[in-house]
Parts: sequence; structure tokens; C-alpha cells
Amino acid sequence: MESNTEIEIDKSSKRIIKIFIAVFVGIFVITILYLIINSNELVKRQLLSIERYTRVIDIYNNKKEHNFPYVKYSNGTQKVLGFSYQIGDSVSKSKGDSVEYIFRKDSIIVYNLFEESRKNGYLK
Repeated sequence: MESNTEIEIDKSSKRIIKIFIAVFVGIFVITILYLIINSNELVKRQLLSIERYTRVIDIYNNKKEHNFPYVKYSNGTQKVLGFSYQIGDSVSKSKGDSVEYIFRKDSIIVYNLFEESRKNGYLK
């Protein structure tokens, strides 16, 4: 006894499948275009929304995140190390400002997040 494993699809089902695929591809293309067109504004909005008034208490390699360097702040947050902080640095960044101030011993380091994002290719 032979078993027939071919699946037969009638014309109306084929049409529904084609419409579903076309809608899915359309949504996918529109989403990609939206992200490409608005990527600069999304990055800027995200950078401007950061507010940080804290002190660096530890710098370590996070084994759970493929040994990426992380910084631990005195307020309990832990982030990927984006600047060459040193333990003891005080970090100050106001919401709505693109500049982060790092207070280290007797000096103040001005770190512009927009400029760094442009250097790294996140902003144009």
C-alpha cells in the first residue's frame, strides 16, 4: 500500500495564502523603511531621555553578556561601558541634554553623547 504525502490546495486557499504573504511582506517592508527613515530621531530621543546623577563603584566583565565590560553605579544600575570611566568617577547628565559630565579628581570631562554616536555611526 502506497501512501500519498502530497497536499493538495484548492484555488481559493492558494489565493488566501498569497494575500496573507503579501500583507506580511508589506508590513515588514513598511517597518524597515520606518526604522531607516526615523533612526536618527529615535537615537537622539533615546540619548536625550537619559538622566544620570551617580558615582562609578565598579567596572567589570559581565560573564552573562559575553564578557562585555560593564559599569556599576552607586544607584544600583549596571550598564555596558560606553566611556572609559574610572572607579570613583561622578557622572552627571541631565534629561534633555546631550552632554554628560564626568567629575574625576580635580578635573571635569565633557562627554558629548551626540558626537560619540556620530563617530560610531549611530547618527548621521
